[in-house]
Amino acid sequence: EIQSAEEWISSPGKVFENRKKRYVITRESIEQFGKVTRDEQWIHKSNDNDDFGSASSSSSPSVLGGVKLPIAHGFFTVSLLTFLSSAPRKSATWCKYEINCGMKNVKFVKPVEVNSVLGCRTKVKSVSWKRGREMLETTYECEMFKEGGRRGEEEIVLEAEWIVRQVLA
Repeated sequence: EIQSAEEWISSPGKVFENRKKRYVITRESIEQFGKVTRDEQWIHKSNDNDDFGSASSSSSPSVLGGVKLPIAHGFFTVSLLTFLSSAPRKSATWCKYEINCGMKNVKFVKPVEVNSVLGCRTKVKSVSWKRGREMLETTYECEMFKEGGRRGEEEIVLEAEWIVRQVLA
């Protein structure tokens, strides 16, 4: 837990990752997200678990050749940052609450297939005062990764800069 605004201001460059915090993508979670957002495109709904873009596939060829369907929505993976992000808690003695101000430079690096186990590394890019000294603005660099990729290594699936403001107590 971060104990003071001064401690937080000195945190750029620090990387946070909770190795125990993971999310497993399921077919059901993809379908539920599609229903809520009304994005029920076929790539998120395939029932045949066919290879997307392979020679035997009924789908059209794609740059995603060999990916198992369905794949998670890009915005679904972005929304998981609120759960997976490992940014440390801020003490209520100095931080009343945090406000999500948006994201920049969001990149969907690789498709996320069913049964993917996702994690996230969060690096503090910058911390600066806003509105005099009423609040701080933090920019995080987030890397969401899939465990156990093709060679048993992590594969980056999403990169984003996340802007959050800390309102001082």
